[in-house]
Amino acid sequence: MNSPIAHYVVHLSTPKNWRGGEQQIAYLTTELDKKMIKQTILTPQNSSLFNFITKYREKNTTSNLEVDILKGNSKFGQARFLANFCKNNKVDIVHLHDAHAHTIAVLSAVFFQNKSKFILSRRVDFPVKNNFFSKYKYNHSSIKKIVCVSDKIKEITAPSIKDKSKLITVHSGIDLTKFENIDKKTSILKQEYNLEQDTVLIGNVAALAPHKDYITFLETVKLLIPRLEKNNKKVCFFLIGKEDGSENEIQDWLHQNQEIKDYFVLTGFRNDIPIILKELDIFLFTSQTEGLGTSILDAFASKVPVVATAAGGIPESVIDNQTGLLSKIKDSVSLAENVEKVLFDEELRNKLVTNASLHLQNFTKENTAKKTLEIYKI
Repeated sequence: MNSPIAHYVVHLSTPKNWRGGEQQIAYLTTELDKKMIKQTILTPQNSSLFNFITKYREKNTTSNLEVDILKGNSKFGQARFLANFCKNNKVDIVHLHDAHAHTIAVLSAVFFQNKSKFILSRRVDFPVKNNFFSKYKYNHSSIKKIVCVSDKIKEITAPSIKDKSKLITVHSGIDLTKFENIDKKTSILKQEYNLEQDTVLIGNVAALAPHKDYITFLETVKLLIPRLEKNNKKVCFFLIGKEDGSENEIQDWLHQNQEIKDYFVLTGFRNDIPIILKELDIFLFTSQTEGLGTSILDAFASKVPVVATAAGGIPESVIDNQTGLLSKIKDSVSLAENVEKVLFDEELRNKLVTNASLHLQNFTKENTAKKTLEIYKI
């Protein structure tokens, strides 16, 4: 007999900025709102997620999705607040969406007798830290399920978990409707950067974070430019995303490789990704660690062929020679070869795009919400 669906779910999220994890929380909670699940997101005041849900509620006045300020000047203060909030509101499930949220929740159970059940999301592809508290909080009895965004994350996390049955994979998903009815023939990037219409565009869309390994992207670019020019191909390479820790390293590399500068564009943050993504001829993704890589899913939705590294959970979306081409981490030689294969082999390119579009149906926000809701039945 199935357990009843929890009637009140609290989501705990501590980051103030907006990255992939916050986008997934937004997708999950708004999808569950369609199913009339009562939810509250606890997050810092004026965080990006707080502001997003506030605007969502203004547009959806009958919503069961609320947002409240995570109060407390320390983790202990926040743990006390969480315990009181859960007790006063008879909260069934608390979904923990980041490492700090995990710590706060376990402290609330240990020191303030929070009796709610905790669901933990894990999105990072490195092992649990080998210290007492990390192992303690991952194996605490209040943690009922650990939801991993890929099978690879589940595999990496498993050695630190005593009860392996707590581990479950629910792949991240995207909103396919964002990519519908967009004209493939738009030339926004070419017009904005004064590029000729026959210029090949190769790029990546992601925050400029160190784990994205943009130096390997640049090393791949350096190998490709003379090869493509030899084949009379005009080319321009784009990194599309906000600054997030790697921008100085990228600029230093470009300063030392002046011959690359004229072929390379750092656009900064853009809010027209679904439109400009379709302009790319190849999506080149060179991460050295990655939970799943939802930017790749966006490329699939835009029908752009993908060349990527086999980092973390990427091989679960990019199936080599089926939905994209894979290379080893930091292997710029292989990445350059794979870009050439896709660029010059129309049959391969069409096969990859067709298969990726079919495979993408496994990575929708609707599927993610449906599977997560089943977990809430514990």
